Amino acid sequence: MRKYRQMFQKTIHFFALLILLWLPQSGRAKSDKFRVMWREDPSTTMVIGWNQASGANPILHLDVIDHGQDAEAYAVVKKPDRIVRAKGMVNCFVRMWGLKPNTVYYFVVRDEEGVSQRMSFKTISDNPADRLSIIAGGDSRNNRETRRNANRIVSRLRPDFILFGGDMTAGDTDQEWIEWFDDWQLTHGSDGRIFPVVVARGNHESENRTLIDLFDVKNEDAYYALSFGGNLLRVYTLNSLIPPGGYQKNWLLRDLRAHPDTRWKIAQYHFSTRPHTKEKRPQIEQQIHWSTAFYEYGVRLAIESDAHDVKRTWPIRPCPPGTPGSDEGFIRDDENGTVYVGEGCWGAPLRHNDNPKKWTRSSGSFNQFKWIFVDERQIELRTVVIDESVRCQSVRDEDRFTPPPGLKIWEPAEGAVVRIPQEGRQPLIDLAPPVVENTPETEDVDDLDYEPEAPFSAQATSHNAPATAAMNTRVGNRMQISGFKAIKSGADILIKWETQNEQPRMEFEIQRSIGRDANFKAVCTIQGKGPRSVVNKYSYVDKGYGGLNTGERVNYRLKQIFPNGESAYFDLSNGVKESEDWSKFPLANYSNREQSVSFKYTLKAPGNVAILVIDKNFQVVKRVLFKGEQPGSHDRSISISEIPKGQYLLVIRANKHILNRFRILKE
Repeated sequence: MRKYRQMFQKTIHFFALLILLWLPQSGRAKSDKFRVMWREDPSTTMVIGWNQASGANPILHLDVIDHGQDAEAYAVVKKPDRIVRAKGMVNCFVRMWGLKPNTVYYFVVRDEEGVSQRMSFKTISDNPADRLSIIAGGDSRNNRETRRNANRIVSRLRPDFILFGGDMTAGDTDQEWIEWFDDWQLTHGSDGRIFPVVVARGNHESENRTLIDLFDVKNEDAYYALSFGGNLLRVYTLNSLIPPGGYQKNWLLRDLRAHPDTRWKIAQYHFSTRPHTKEKRPQIEQQIHWSTAFYEYGVRLAIESDAHDVKRTWPIRPCPPGTPGSDEGFIRDDENGTVYVGEGCWGAPLRHNDNPKKWTRSSGSFNQFKWIFVDERQIELRTVVIDESVRCQSVRDEDRFTPPPGLKIWEPAEGAVVRIPQEGRQPLIDLAPPVVENTPETEDVDDLDYEPEAPFSAQATSHNAPATAAMNTRVGNRMQISGFKAIKSGADILIKWETQNEQPRMEFEIQRSIGRDANFKAVCTIQGKGPRSVVNKYSYVDKGYGGLNTGERVNYRLKQIFPNGESAYFDLSNGVKESEDWSKFPLANYSNREQSVSFKYTLKAPGNVAILVIDKNFQVVKRVLFKGEQPGSHDRSISISEIPKGQYLLVIRANKHILNRFRILKE
């Protein structure tokens, strides 16, 4: 009897042990392969994706407070917005919106089998003053050990987000993707933080559907753009596997034109436009359709993959074949060019960097990705050597921009850090002017154009000056230039001109000098638009330059470069002057007792009249709009009680013309 009792007790202990071993597993949800992405604004939205390996009815529980695995305590509960079976996984996507910028959100996934581990993500700040940390790379398809090592390094650098340029796997198969997402979990921070990924399609992704089903990419053509930090940065993700022209180019141009006030624009895509290995061919169509747009609209950095080598270029721009100093259709342009970097190496087979160009800054062949910092002043770019950084330490959240001990940064002879300063000019071709702050609510807002903050547009005086009598004369073969003017708007200077009967393959070089210095220096070169039945309109914003030379004259001239190499100059004699010239305008009638100013103007046609009061820094400090004014003489007065004492200029505008200007002396 005693023997049977002992056997019974051992059996009970055995089953009790089995139950204890089974309980933790039964309490854990069968969800894995987590990732986070964006379809909309990175400051207020997030897509949380995962694979539901088993377990029914998965639900996301989310909060700004960390409740650990206590699912019931989380404030937000949401079912997946989309569930799709693809690549051997059940891919669930929850799309969150209405989130707070620059905020950490904690979440768990709960299903009928239990609760997942607690994870978190952080929304992007909407303040352009907040610096961004970005990791960029691509081509992780073969060497899994290198891929896993790179992912571990990502987790320790804790970026704001990751740009991945395609070719995640070699064959786009189910098993490869399952392994890839298992490895991607190594990018998560040790505290459960998941860093968002922005993906582009590579040639080893067999179709766009791969990105749509695995990363919830919004556009079925797999090209899209996202803005970060308010207007600090806009990232363009392009698709090298569909035609670069056509719909994709039209979309790119529309979006570039729609964001003239974005401080930085960068692009990522798969194929290298000019690969630095002989094993890959150049992408002529990308140069024609993308590189030209990058140059014209100020895309300062292009991140490429596919070639499986390492490169950094000097700033370059497209140019006509045979241009002196050029190489493969590009020429170095330190002030206005685009820096091209890449080219893959997140674990794909390395290739020799045996095809350098005249404008190559540095090249190599090793496993790497780019570590990029973006702030209002500059872009900084470093190349992380993966194989020599495996044991690097982690950065601290309060010090994410200092390389941690053990991180190997590539140090070629040209330097470890590529810096792209904001002082570089951004050519704007056929762009509507940026919206000026404090623009009044009015149907006639276009009437203001750039000139409200530009009382010295030089348009009126330059046409009457003897030195500029040739401004409307024909140059070359029936080509005519008109309307060349410089307009000061805050700290920027807008240069505009028009051409008629323009020759093919023309180029225009804007040149600048300061004060009485006759030594003009090139600011930028803009490719001509060629013969057209309409007037070709050009504009260029010399960003920040109006605020750097207070009290001095800024002179501009236009150099026309003809296809045969000949050139001619077109001058703007009056330059752009500062407020010392206000003395030539009459003094307005200012009432100290009423703190108001009265003035007169005459309208020749009906219209809205804009009254602008401008300070000595050319900032508009007051706007008043009189709508629907009729032709004839008008006596008006406005209060300026809220404006501090000092000297101001009152500008009266209507129907795209300046009617009058008066000095204001408020004592």
